[in-house]
Amino acid sequence: MILRLKTMAVAGLSFFVLFAHMHMQAQATTVEYDLTIAQQEFNITGKSSRVITINGGIPGPTLRFTEGDLARIHVHNKMSLETSLHWHGVLVPPDMDGVPDVSFPPIKSGTTFTYEFPIRQSGTYWYHSHTGLQEQSGVYGSIVIEPRQNGPKPDRDYVVLLSDWTDEDPHEVIRTLKRGSEWYAIQKGSGQSILGAARLGMLGDYFKRELQRMSAMDIADIAYDRFLANGKPELALSAEPNETIRLRIIDGSSTTYFHLEFAGGPMTIVAADGQNVEPIKENRFLVGVAETYDILVQVPAFGAYEFRATAHDGSGYTSAWIGSGKRHPAPDVPKPNLYHIMGDISLKQIFSLTPAGSMGMPDHEIKAGKFDQPGMMDMGSMDMGNMQGMESMNNSADPPKMEMHGMDHTPTAGAGDTSHDVGMPMQQHSFPTEGVHHGGHSMPIPLHTSRIGKKYSADFRFLAADVSASENLTVDGMDPSRPWPPYAKLRATKPTAFPKDKHAHEIRLTLDGDMERYVWFLNNKPLSESDSIHIRKGEVIRFIMVNRTMMHHPMHLHGHFFRLINGQDDYAPLKHTVDVAPMSTTVIEFDANEFGDWFFHCHLLYHMMSGMARVVHYEGFILAPQLAAIRPNLYKDSWYFWGQAEVLSNMTNGFLMLSNTRNILNAEWEVGWQDIDGTESEAIFTWDRYINRFFTIFAGADLLGEEDELDKTRGVFGFYYLLPLNLESRAWIDTDGGVRFNLGKSFELTPRLALFGGAQYDTHDMWEGRAGLSYIVHKYFSLVAQWHSDYGFGGGLRIRF
Repeated sequence: MILRLKTMAVAGLSFFVLFAHMHMQAQATTVEYDLTIAQQEFNITGKSSRVITINGGIPGPTLRFTEGDLARIHVHNKMSLETSLHWHGVLVPPDMDGVPDVSFPPIKSGTTFTYEFPIRQSGTYWYHSHTGLQEQSGVYGSIVIEPRQNGPKPDRDYVVLLSDWTDEDPHEVIRTLKRGSEWYAIQKGSGQSILGAARLGMLGDYFKRELQRMSAMDIADIAYDRFLANGKPELALSAEPNETIRLRIIDGSSTTYFHLEFAGGPMTIVAADGQNVEPIKENRFLVGVAETYDILVQVPAFGAYEFRATAHDGSGYTSAWIGSGKRHPAPDVPKPNLYHIMGDISLKQIFSLTPAGSMGMPDHEIKAGKFDQPGMMDMGSMDMGNMQGMESMNNSADPPKMEMHGMDHTPTAGAGDTSHDVGMPMQQHSFPTEGVHHGGHSMPIPLHTSRIGKKYSADFRFLAADVSASENLTVDGMDPSRPWPPYAKLRATKPTAFPKDKHAHEIRLTLDGDMERYVWFLNNKPLSESDSIHIRKGEVIRFIMVNRTMMHHPMHLHGHFFRLINGQDDYAPLKHTVDVAPMSTTVIEFDANEFGDWFFHCHLLYHMMSGMARVVHYEGFILAPQLAAIRPNLYKDSWYFWGQAEVLSNMTNGFLMLSNTRNILNAEWEVGWQDIDGTESEAIFTWDRYINRFFTIFAGADLLGEEDELDKTRGVFGFYYLLPLNLESRAWIDTDGGVRFNLGKSFELTPRLALFGGAQYDTHDMWEGRAGLSYIVHKYFSLVAQWHSDYGFGGGLRIRF
């Protein structure tokens, strides 16, 4: 009898739950939108360019829902290209996530696809294309989801969608990055050089970097024409004095982090990535690409006050003016001192055979868990006391412990614990009216930083494009005027901890890259070479992300929220995107409860396109046959072509290169005619296999000629290796038993002017050498003057294409 009653009770409860669920679905409001994606001419900078719009605009319209709604979004593709839309941070079924070849087939040209999914959350989110380079071309917009039960509301509520913009075709941008061009650094004034370092008294830092075989430092890869708020360089938002304004800040840029500041006083952060947090006040903080923050600001009396978003690299900014009347600008953010190198380097790092070893984070130490603690790596003798808010991040001999699910640890400041309560009066940020001295050189200081990102394309003044020419420099993340994200202070309003008895599965991921070839890896592999990250439903998954690069990486996990381990114990904040700071570890953990395949990637879009991505696969999930057939498209490794030719009065030389991540088809030539009888020529054709940033092997043929005749052909086998001080070496043996060894080096005297030289020893021809000067005039042209040991002095043009 008791058993029968229990069975009836369970059946009744099940029926009630089912009925309630069906009733809620029946009561759900269906909210429909039509979004038309099309190509058209568009003018953002004063110059018309070919872009991709949503409903005729950039950005697309704001989509508004209420928690519990049913979203139905019809996407009409009017282009000749495939397209897609991804709902960033919104919890949707896998087949609605909008990542081509991962979760759904792309939307074909001339067709319509309808996304339909229940709205399971509230907050500020956004949407964007996940096809090719379309997001960079304008395919993005905002999402606002109101909670089911409304609480207190501010006087006004605005979306501020931040983005970056270049009139240059995104395909040309990535090709420029792939060939290791310094042109973008010149355009935005972040070039570095020997004379620039000397001007700042930082030659030691400059050559420390060279000894470590690192490329010139930069915070951002690309020079942008404009930075935008809701598609405009400047925005006006209505407000009355003493009103409280909610700003829904979305960083929808391609690659730009922004420092945020309000001229009218501190900002109160109330939500991060759509999830409520305990209110915290900040005068200035850094928002990462693809993150969202909801902030409250109080409008002072009398005037319009600037909310400013300054590009992390200091190259420009965008504004929203709140209120009316006399304008009150926000203070400038000091520019980053890119010459500064943190800590000392050891002989072991200098002579390491691998890039990971040279950064002090070799693979075997990663696997042993040495860098599992959130925070920055051990910086040796660096004065950590000068690093605002970063003391607890130093992995000392007795490091603080993380509080993570399933582990009995005491709390510590978490990943990215470099936030700063700027806490200084506004007037302390104001500019002096006289010059500031850099190494004895007095320079005038403008009252405000220029909005425009590309300022130095045609500025040929001495060191104009060098970091040292900036009026106000400080070290990024080590000074309260240049804070990093406020992660250490973020605290959820409700407990987020998982049950202690739930199994935790740890997965270590290294973030690696090569700026010269512009390839980016997770665990030393690009997406094209990778396996999926396998997880099981019901587990707690812990990602330990170790960044071995000098760049920030905003890592985004589709389909989930994760706990950011930041020292807040059971109240760790929930996020969908997190900044992994340079040379640091970030730890996240999430409940594996969204069965399917999900994309995980760096949201610097050109990093994602260059390999820093993975598929997170739930074991037991089976792809539909239609998706299984197109999944290989995800792992295609794109090829890029570029070249260079020098046309001089005494000789010509150059190369042509066709390359993907690991493979390089290379053709180089040299033809000389001055100071010799007749003409001599050499052509080398090789297939190169890239191993890592230091080491590449190759095989091919060496063709020698005189006048118009081919004199000798021989096979060659060898390698390239990058030596300390960024000395480039090449060694080979040939099929005639000969040996050749080359050394080459370029010394950047200024960002435009370089002294270069090289020496070659060949057992057939003995010694050969060259030295010269080159001056960058344009992205595609340089002036060259050169001496060659065989062909004497000459001058002419270097052409890049």
